[in-house]
Amino acid sequence: MPESTGEHGVFATTRWSVVLAAQDDGAAGRAALETLCQTYWFPVYALARRRGLDPEAARDATQEFFARMLARDGFARACRERGRFRSFLAQSVKNFLVDEWAKGQAQKRGGGQPILSLDAELAEGRYLDTPTHDSPDRLFDRQWAEQLIATAHGCLRLEYEDQGQAEWLRVLDRVGEPDAPTLADEAVRMGVPVNTLKSQLRRARLRQGEILRGLIAETVATPVEVEVELRHLLEALQQ
Repeated sequence: MPESTGEHGVFATTRWSVVLAAQDDGAAGRAALETLCQTYWFPVYALARRRGLDPEAARDATQEFFARMLARDGFARACRERGRFRSFLAQSVKNFLVDEWAKGQAQKRGGGQPILSLDAELAEGRYLDTPTHDSPDRLFDRQWAEQLIATAHGCLRLEYEDQGQAEWLRVLDRVGEPDAPTLADEAVRMGVPVNTLKSQLRRARLRQGEILRGLIAETVATPVEVEVELRHLLEALQQ
């Protein structure tokens, strides 16, 4: 589960702060960074595509970019960049595409072994569904936000399944769909008062918000930045 602020406001150690701190023995920081890279590869792929690379080149560039990020020199640069992981990653990939990939894309690096489980067909399908009017920067932020929300919802689903309460989420996921039953009908089907159903759905939304803030906390360096980053990412979704 994502870590977050404690009950007394103590900011728990986040994955990003672990990365920043692991300057000598980088095993813990590297593992954290690997997880972040595995989670957020698609915004990098989408940015590469929007900057003009074809699907195959964008896939190769994404693999190569993260291979370098996970190398010791890339890790050292990450340690010097205190701030939001999203901003650091976006600027790093833009620099990579301009300074490195364009110069040596024919040369295979990183040992020739893919470091990401990147489904090329799935990646391109997702990219083709992205808004065509978005600038590269806006597209990156939008995809970053969508990935965070999807990850938060996945964590919430695992929690509810473990508790035997997955049916609440099934109802929540259908709220707003044109052919979704009314909450009154769902309450009758589930054998609970409608107010109980509404209370459970509100609780699920609040819990997803907590998880989302925990995920954001893993990508920033201070607690103050959590709400700032959350507002920025919600704005990216609304543009």
